[in-house]
This record gives sequence, C-alpha cells and structure tokens, in this order.
Amino acid sequence: MRAELILILVLGLASLTAPAHAYNESGPVGPYNVSFVMNTTLDYKVIVEAPTRGVTSMGVKFDRYNLTIDSADYFAWLILTRYEEPMVANITANEYIVYSALISAGADKPNLYPLTIDGKPASLGNFRFERQFLGQGQYQEGDLIVAASYSPDARISEDGVYRGKTDCRIISTFPWEIIRDLIYTLHVEVPKEEEALLSPGNLSL
Repeated sequence: MRAELILILVLGLASLTAPAHAYNESGPVGPYNVSFVMNTTLDYKVIVEAPTRGVTSMGVKFDRYNLTIDSADYFAWLILTRYEEPMVANITANEYIVYSALISAGADKPNLYPLTIDGKPASLGNFRFERQFLGQGQYQEGDLIVAASYSPDARISEDGVYRGKTDCRIISTFPWEIIRDLIYTLHVEVPKEEEALLSPGNLSL
C-alpha cells in the first residue's frame, strides 16, 4: 500500500511539472518534412511560404523554403536553403551564418555558442537590444533575438571536409524557453535521393 501511494504521488508530481501546452508541429516544407515542439500558451500560426530561387556570390544556385511562426508579439523564421552542390557546413561556417544574421538584425556584439541540433553540429547566437540600438522602434529594450544554423544532411566528405547541400537557419524573437524547446526538438527529414547523392562515394569535390 505504501509503495502504491508513493507511485501515485510521483506520477502526480510528474504530471504537474510536464508542459501544459506543448504542441507538436509537423509537415512538409518544400521537399523536406519538418517537425518541432512549440511549448507555449501563446496563440500562433505556422505559415509555409512559396519557395524562391537565387544564386550565391560564388555562383552556386539554390532553392529556399521558408516557414514562419507568427504570434501577436513574436515571430520565428525557419529557413531551409537547398544548394545545387555541397557546401561547407562545419561549426565555423555555421558561426559565420549566425553572426551575419544577428548583425543584420541589429546586434552590436552577438554571443555565439556551439551546440547540437537534430544530431548535427550547429551554432547558436543571441543578443538583446539596448536602448541605443532600437532603430525604428520595431523592438523594445531588452528584446531577445536568437539565431541558429546547421545542416541536416551534412557529412564528412572524402577530402575530410564537413559538407551538406541543405542549410537550416532559425531566427526568432520568441522568449528563450520557447525557442529553446523548438531548437532542441527540431527535426528535418531530408529527401532520400538527397541522402544518396551526399554519400561519400557520390561526392566529387
């Protein structure tokens, strides 16, 4: 009886500490299947935008697929870029992407951290707006901006360089607890044919 009572109490405490509003979002974004958890009581909507195309400064063609998470006071962008050929996707490359994104958003000295997203090496950065950098009033003092980058299909090529054809970037103004859970639960399923093309035997670099 005592053991049963302890078990009931433990289960009750577990239910009290579990997230009350954790929504599992999943679905196609271009050729990818994307899933993540939104742990929030805020009302929000997920919008998959029409794909766009472009060319990098090095002449590499790419297709871009954007997903927007929009709420009354916050937003997040998940940007999937599919390059025509494998691109360097190591920590240094991801740090450069994150740093550039935060500088473009108005950061003075963004903080950068290495981490793992979806089982892959990644970079995360953030900064808070200070009064002198508020610009046109789009943000308030203390607002947090978070950016992250990784490649869901990257692997070490025959020449020892870590490369991938897909870059996944996240930019968010949501509170840290919400975007943290999104990043830690994010999974991007790459098309099977893309994985086959990225196998070491098929990389001609």
